[in-house]
Amino acid sequence: MPLESIHKFAFKAAQAAHCAGEQGKYWQMHDRLFANQSALEPWTPHAEAIGLDVPKFEVCLASGKFDQEIRRNMAEASKAGVTGTPAFMIGRTEPGSSKVRVLAALKGAKAFADFKAEFDRLLEEAAKPVAEAAPRPWPDAPAEAPAAVVAVPAPTVSIAKDGKLDETTRATLQRVLATAPPGSPVWISAPQSDARAVVLAKDLADAFTKSGWRTRPIRLSTVRVKPGTYLFAADEEPPAYFQTVRQALTEAGFSPSVATGYRQYYEERRRSDPKFVGFLFAPEQSFLVVVGRVE
Repeated sequence: MPLESIHKFAFKAAQAAHCAGEQGKYWQMHDRLFANQSALEPWTPHAEAIGLDVPKFEVCLASGKFDQEIRRNMAEASKAGVTGTPAFMIGRTEPGSSKVRVLAALKGAKAFADFKAEFDRLLEEAAKPVAEAAPRPWPDAPAEAPAAVVAVPAPTVSIAKDGKLDETTRATLQRVLATAPPGSPVWISAPQSDARAVVLAKDLADAFTKSGWRTRPIRLSTVRVKPGTYLFAADEEPPAYFQTVRQALTEAGFSPSVATGYRQYYEERRRSDPKFVGFLFAPEQSFLVVVGRVE
């Protein structure tokens, strides 16, 4: 996990390793950078030391060609509950598939007893009747959220009394958001009944705009949303810049709650309950950032 909040060269180091990987020496670069964490810059001597084609490496590093791939990997790790290293995933393969379903994540260095306790818990749950083993409803979901929302820790972002972001949070947001293709679109919503939430939504919109995004007008909603920040993707497979938004909000401390397939969810709910009030997506809309009540 290349967390720049911990090491300012972490993301660049990940880029360097990927560029070395183009020449078949990913792990050689990985190991060298780990062994020289206090002297990462300049990057060229590391490339020379492991025998890379240096001009080719420098072009790759300057191009940022692996930025989106790294962000996607970080987002997938975050989705699985990984916030740093070491981290361990416990899962099982889906029937008839090579995909692995993550059942639990252990963060940090753990003793054997910790692993045994987690395996025992999972085996005990697997032995329960289906109805009993079903996951409990997520307590902090917005009032009208799809059932597939991913539970995350409570937000730790620093918000002023008037609802505005502090400079550190804003800087983190803009640094990550700036890695997305210029002109990427963003849609933001906030409850019209909460003045601080509206101010926060406007501050977020400003951060997106200053990072080169095409920010749509903020939608003031009548939906009563619980405290927190929510990220709803229209489809099950959102575009790459959706993951950039997720990573930016995560690194800035928002701990966004994420759900995909919202458009289909909304349509199904409207068919079953015409009085349902949720978030109607425009035909071209790919996702929505929902700012919940600010308490």
